[in-house]
Amino acid sequence: MARGMKGVTADRREIALLLVLGLSIRYIWLVAVGGAWQQVDIGEATHAAYAFAYGKGIADAFFPGQGPTAHLLPTTILISGSILRVFGPESGAANLVLAGWALAQSFAGYLLLRLLFARIGTDPAAPRAGLALLCLLPAFAPQEGCDFRFWEGALAACLAAGNLLLLERLDRGSVSGWRPLIAAAALSALTFFVSPPVGLAVDLCWAVYAFRRLPLRTTLAFAAMSAAALALLIAPWALRNQRVMGQPIPLRSNFGLELALANHPAALSDAPRGDVFRARVLAIHPFDNPPAIAALRSAGGEVAYSSMLGRETWAWIRAHPADFLRLSLRHYRQFYVPDTWQLRFTNWRDLVQPRAIVLQLVGMLGIAGLAWGLARRKRFYGYIALYVATAGLPYALVQPVPRYSYLIYGILAYLAAQLLVDLGRVARRPGADRQQGGQPQTPIVTPAEVPGSTPPRASPSHL
Repeated sequence: MARGMKGVTADRREIALLLVLGLSIRYIWLVAVGGAWQQVDIGEATHAAYAFAYGKGIADAFFPGQGPTAHLLPTTILISGSILRVFGPESGAANLVLAGWALAQSFAGYLLLRLLFARIGTDPAAPRAGLALLCLLPAFAPQEGCDFRFWEGALAACLAAGNLLLLERLDRGSVSGWRPLIAAAALSALTFFVSPPVGLAVDLCWAVYAFRRLPLRTTLAFAAMSAAALALLIAPWALRNQRVMGQPIPLRSNFGLELALANHPAALSDAPRGDVFRARVLAIHPFDNPPAIAALRSAGGEVAYSSMLGRETWAWIRAHPADFLRLSLRHYRQFYVPDTWQLRFTNWRDLVQPRAIVLQLVGMLGIAGLAWGLARRKRFYGYIALYVATAGLPYALVQPVPRYSYLIYGILAYLAAQLLVDLGRVARRPGADRQQGGQPQTPIVTPAEVPGSTPPRASPSHL
């Protein structure tokens, strides 16, 4: 027992050291680029947060004086705008707190994922290696230190990890009763409202769990609770949008704009893709862009402008379905393994090549690690695969940027670490037993004891 306590203490010290090193690297970077306590402009979310801080509500996403906006969902705007309002929109203290908030979300997500991979029976070296990779190779430092002060990526990644942790507990039967299902319904609803792509992915995981593990009556009750929880979040936002935007927009008004940015004839040309995307942004995106702002006003505002672009793009898609499929497959791949040029469309354009190499290697190794784990029937990898595959589907319709890919980056890093650990052990012990190859390393347990639960009809699952 003493040895066990010493092991736990050493593990905690190792985690603390990695966190200190990771945070230090990012704060040193922030000081070096002038972003530690200085104001940073990260696009529409920054402008909406400052508008809220100045008492204008959620407004002015594209340009000063625009008025109310539904281009963004409100959660992170309310949080960051409130911090600016409390500490003073122009103060260094507000920006320092925002930087700490952004980094806290990022590192909380990494720790939650470390706990998840430790719980599902991975090699003990893999969570350590995954955390070290995430802390010491800060390919997402610009997003972690700046973007996530205002944008939702880090918070969404935290919520995704929280859903997967709760799902893992329920799936192995370590909790019982209605309370965890109520918690799951509330957590999944909040996740969807913060980030619909992440919410869609975790909802699909919960649906698979319910149909596999719960009786029909409990499954229907769980679905009803989830729908009610989501309605409680969406209804006030939709009513606000009806009042100030003229339409009951349930989520965001930006889909037509994003669809148009990604799907057009020039995107299929042989010209450099970065140049094509930049030209498209300059042609139609109304963020501090006078010609596009004029077009937005001429169309009748934000909602009408996005709808107009959406109609035009859908007409092109219907006329060129094969081209649209080709672009969608490209976008889907770029979500997981980005092209180098995509990193030039971030708030920091230095060290593009090294950062791209890290993201590309983590993406490829993570996907390979996921396939490796599925082939070896590792426990819970089925749910992880479902989340990872589904999270990227909405982004197949638009042009991904690195900030979007953050939603699955932490998971891919831990999967890559597990793959490298597994391959290292196989290389060192070529004649070792094959227990990991065909059977789970943790005991099979009964499903969660929820009201009216029955054993699953299928054989023990390796989801």
